[in-house]
Amino acid sequence: MIIANPLYDTAFKKIVSDPEIATAMIETLLETKVVDIALTPTEFIKTMTAEDKNLKFLCVDYSANIRNKDGTEQKILIEMQKATGAEHILRFRKYLADAGYQPKTKNETPIPVVTVYFLGFKLQHVDTPCLKVARQYIDMLNNSVLETKERFVELLTHDSYIIQAPRININNAPQTRLENILSVFEQKHFVEEDKEVTINYKYPINDAAVKKMVDALHYIIADPEERKELDADVDWQSHEYHTTGKLLRQEEELAEKDRTIAEKDRELTEKDRELTDTKRREEDAKQQAEDAKQQAEDAKQQADETKRKIVQNMHKKGFGLADIVKATDLSEAEVKNILNS
Repeated sequence: MIIANPLYDTAFKKIVSDPEIATAMIETLLETKVVDIALTPTEFIKTMTAEDKNLKFLCVDYSANIRNKDGTEQKILIEMQKATGAEHILRFRKYLADAGYQPKTKNETPIPVVTVYFLGFKLQHVDTPCLKVARQYIDMLNNSVLETKERFVELLTHDSYIIQAPRININNAPQTRLENILSVFEQKHFVEEDKEVTINYKYPINDAAVKKMVDALHYIIADPEERKELDADVDWQSHEYHTTGKLLRQEEELAEKDRTIAEKDRELTEKDRELTDTKRREEDAKQQAEDAKQQAEDAKQQADETKRKIVQNMHKKGFGLADIVKATDLSEAEVKNILNS
């Protein structure tokens, strides 16, 4: 079946705004039961000018009641966002800071947040297509994991789920529900004439939510009005990539170069400090050796002077040469040299 690429805003919004599909995705990712869910798609739009650096993006907020493993129910806020390039990272941070932890009304109390990011690019150091970044409560005194939850902590921290669409690779047929859902986002089997806009979805469909996803994405291709909106998204994304996205990528490249230079400066400073410390240690060791040598010479001179006085005193008192040699452990020649000096 030919479907729209779900990484375009029109297609992405179509599927994640459906409560049944959203429920299936959240239950699968969070591995929990969704009791009920309410959602609010939020789209931030800019005019198509290179001067405006506020990228257009789509974020879907879900307020969901989930059932925990112990049977208790909990209300959470789920932020689901999509990015086609790494330059969108800062907007995620800003959106989460502006909206993620803020109550929507004066009477509403804060609730825990979970973030889900669909990426249209590959992370550099993470190969898995589906990553969970989970928190742990760790007692740092004995390095043990605490099996407990605290509302204060839950409101200030959050778990994240990251899907890298370009790394999804379903070899044959999907084996799990997670693989079934991920298969819809797989960036393969593109219809040639549309390049990466449409996909030939070839996998068997055994899951109701996946069927609904595929049908919705197929409808976008089949319906002229929906297809027109998709084509507008394609133009927008191309424009964004070559204008605002280009500027942000250039800024990020410059920032990365600055970070590299700063890191090298720190390394050089550290090496200079190490060289200075090594030189100081060598100089200290040399001085200590010279001091030890001088002390040894002084001790020898003091010992020689003591023996000289003993020899002279014994000679004055009438002791013979043999007695003086025996008492001082000097040779006869050494004793005679002292007496003749």
